[in-house]
Amino acid sequence: MANALLEKYEENRRALETRRNQTQDKVLELQNKLMKYETYEMVEEVEFYKRPEELEARYEAITTKMSVQLQDLESQYDKTKKNLNKAKEQLNRLQERYLLQDMEWENVIFKDEEQRHQEILLEDRNKKRKVKESLWNEEEKQIAVLTSKISDKKKGIQEQCGYEEPLEKEAIHTIDFEARRSQLEYQKRELEKENKKIEEQWQSLDGNMSAFAEYSDFEVKKSIVWEEDFLQMDAKSLRNFAGIMRRDYRNETDEQKRKKDKLEAQLNLLVRKEMYQEDYYRKPLEAMLSVTEQAVLVLSQLHTTVQSYDSQIEKLAVDIAMVEKEKEKIESLLEDYVKDVHSNMAKIDNNSTITIRERQIKMLRLQIPDWEENEGLYRQRLQDFMSDLTQTGISIYEKNENASDYFGTRITTKNLYDTVVGIGNVQIKLYKIEEQREYPITWAEVAKNSGGEGFLSAFVILSSLLHYMRRDDTDIFADRNEGKVLIMDNPFAQTNAAHLLKPLMDMAKKTNTQLICLSGLGGDSIYGRFDNIYVLNLVAASLRGGMQYLRGEHTRGAEEEIMVSSQIEVIEQQSLLF
Repeated sequence: MANALLEKYEENRRALETRRNQTQDKVLELQNKLMKYETYEMVEEVEFYKRPEELEARYEAITTKMSVQLQDLESQYDKTKKNLNKAKEQLNRLQERYLLQDMEWENVIFKDEEQRHQEILLEDRNKKRKVKESLWNEEEKQIAVLTSKISDKKKGIQEQCGYEEPLEKEAIHTIDFEARRSQLEYQKRELEKENKKIEEQWQSLDGNMSAFAEYSDFEVKKSIVWEEDFLQMDAKSLRNFAGIMRRDYRNETDEQKRKKDKLEAQLNLLVRKEMYQEDYYRKPLEAMLSVTEQAVLVLSQLHTTVQSYDSQIEKLAVDIAMVEKEKEKIESLLEDYVKDVHSNMAKIDNNSTITIRERQIKMLRLQIPDWEENEGLYRQRLQDFMSDLTQTGISIYEKNENASDYFGTRITTKNLYDTVVGIGNVQIKLYKIEEQREYPITWAEVAKNSGGEGFLSAFVILSSLLHYMRRDDTDIFADRNEGKVLIMDNPFAQTNAAHLLKPLMDMAKKTNTQLICLSGLGGDSIYGRFDNIYVLNLVAASLRGGMQYLRGEHTRGAEEEIMVSSQIEVIEQQSLLF
């Protein structure tokens, strides 16, 4: 039924779509014709329409008719949709009523006659089921009555005969009472013999129990299972067994005393040892000594002590694991720090390239080992360093000494880098500038330079270090080459040659370093390197006797600049060692 409604719905929908499309085509056709006849003069070319008013009236009539048809189609569509929904609801009710699954009624055509027929069959089945249920209930009642009668009969048999079930007819035999009496008399005589034997055994047991009376105050802590059957023993065997037990008891007592004495000797030996003099070890041993009379208490105390030590060992193991973890963390931090120092060393010579004789020359070049290639070796060296440091620190702490000084001298940037990477593995090369040539030299060869050449090498290193130290890689303006000022006292004593002064000034310009040089020397080789030159003279103070002050005179420069008096304080002086 639902499929039929769906097919009908689809057919109506397709018809409505077709008619709507045809209507839209006609409307578009009329609109196109109206656009062709916009002026009255062009109306003469039209065969059927003479005036625009007639064309518009025709258009209105067609659109009105199409609108009515469209409304009629939409009304039919709504009615068909409502019928479809009603059919679906009816189908869902039937499915819930008859407990049908979706796959059970697909491709089945619904018929009212078939539904009525099935309902008649269902009603007939229900009537038959009710009849069966009534018969079933009657049978259950009969079974309950018969079960009750059987139970009553069994109770009567139990009360009269002592048996719940009667014997089979074939199992009932006639009894010969004379023979039965003779049999019972024989059994009586045998029982009397057995009784006499039991009395003799009882007397033997009672005598042995009296012999063990001295042990009657012993506490029975657990039940004893004897392997021997005393009822099967005669008096002699029982006496022998009792003697063996007393002998074994004496031997066990002597052995127990010997082991007690040995235990006390061992505990006293442990207590006297120096390694057990701390209360943590001595007191448990003394507690065991105090209860050596009872081995159970000694074992209990020993068990408690061992558990305490095991607990302490577990705690120490956790602490050791935490220490190892902390050690690994420190090693990782130190490795990152050394790696950071290593990477920063490679940046010191980044801004040391200047032009000499129209040729780009890198005045300072640091050649450091590749970290990635030697990372495993560096990590192993750092671990060995930490192990040695830990062992030495433990030794110092065991002597109750202060290890801060030792750690302070060992854990330094220089010592860390030298231990892990090796300062000797860092190759430092500078350029030696002569009047006619320049060539690279090693750090060891710098000490052989002349005074001026040595000063130039020192200035290259100093300016490179100043440029590196004033940089901040986290600053977005780190590449701006921040300005610096160096005040030098008489740097031209040995460095007055033009071939040395020019690279010195170029290096200062490259690192954006302003040089303020105090000197009594002159000459074009010096004056030609500075934009501004001042002459400082000492002038006696007129108001304060014995005092002098400096007066500056600008002698060279494009614009005269005013020097503001400043106070210069030298906190610490450092020297460069070659």
